[in-house]
Amino acid sequence: MNMAKYFSSYNTLKSKNSFKWSILLILFTLCGCKSIYVKDNQTVKVKSGDFRTLKFYKESPIDLLNRFEEMGIKEIYFVDLGSAKMGEKNNFILLEIMSKFSKIKINYSGGLRTSEQVSGAFNNGAARVTLGSMPVYDKGGFLNCITTWGYKKIVMAVDIWKNNLRINGWKYQTKINPIEHIKYFHKKGLKNIKVTDISTDGSMEGPPFKFYKKIMKKFPKINLITGGGIRGIKDLQKLKKIGVKNAIFGRAFYEGNITLEEVKKSLKN
Repeated sequence: MNMAKYFSSYNTLKSKNSFKWSILLILFTLCGCKSIYVKDNQTVKVKSGDFRTLKFYKESPIDLLNRFEEMGIKEIYFVDLGSAKMGEKNNFILLEIMSKFSKIKINYSGGLRTSEQVSGAFNNGAARVTLGSMPVYDKGGFLNCITTWGYKKIVMAVDIWKNNLRINGWKYQTKINPIEHIKYFHKKGLKNIKVTDISTDGSMEGPPFKFYKKIMKKFPKINLITGGGIRGIKDLQKLKKIGVKNAIFGRAFYEGNITLEEVKKSLKN
């Protein structure tokens, strides 16, 4: 592998002021899942997807990727912010660079609304993809992705605001009931869902445990990935008891409320 080539490409991207970075969320099985939001070359945090709450952190996404690999993280959840919220072209260049920088598997999401875009993600290094808008706009296309790539590689995002589904980078509010939405696709072979209560994302105000319990009761065999609100290790332990196998957290890590060492120790117990 010619790493000089990829570092050169990365530095070129950094130098372009117009270049829109992606949101990057680091995932490792609950275990716990670390999140890194990145915009304009910098790691940031944002509450409920509202850019007015944007706060910048020091480490670059590549530095964090390397640090997380050293910590033993196996998979990252990488959301392309420009494509998800601003309709920009999918950032497959960055995806390819990230896939070459380490052995960490990448779950790519953001602006994937056609089968061709999904294929592009896989061809540029994604191990899995997460799709939120496509299941609403193109049910047949989404089911075709499950058939083509296999259920293990496809995750459906269920992003909720005021009890209903929100899509298009959390910009468009629907009247779709999330439970019925999950039920429809679960019957057709869907196994992986990522559920986010948008109101708790980046808040450290606690996850919606009752809603997660409701999902696990109705779909006991589904692989539920949760996102938003985690305050510390006790929340992860409670999610594990509910039956949640994966959880995303970011702010709690950056602000020192939780460490990877705590997570690993808790899981052993």
